[in-house]
Amino acid sequence: MKKLLPVLFACATLLGGCGDREKYAAHRAERSKPKTEVSADMVAIRRAPYPNLTILPGGHLRVDDIEIPLKPAQQEVLQDSFVKLQILRQNTLTDAATSDGAGERSVPIQPAPGQPPFPADLATGIPEFKEYGEALANLRAVR
Repeated sequence: MKKLLPVLFACATLLGGCGDREKYAAHRAERSKPKTEVSADMVAIRRAPYPNLTILPGGHLRVDDIEIPLKPAQQEVLQDSFVKLQILRQNTLTDAATSDGAGERSVPIQPAPGQPPFPADLATGIPEFKEYGEALANLRAVR
């Protein structure tokens, strides 16, 4: 009996931990995708292995917390995009409050067709965005 109890406990522990592997793998795959996260005070653009880009309300751009000097026209483009993303974020979070998935940290943002938040030539106007096209296409509203 003394030997049977530890064996049963070990089996129960192994069986208890096996059920969530698929869910965890899906979570990790989603989490590692390049994305643009829109929060109340900033827009964070993430794509591994590249540095994180942050757009602040005034149109300021930071690359890994180092502010990049921009021309006024470039800053205006980023400020305009920031405002558009904030409107989309608010609309998305309002719609998501009535639907399921309230436990999620972020919700996908679906911009209206023909009205992208970023201009198509963003990477040519601001070279720091050159490698972030995939991240800019995956917009998420942070709760």
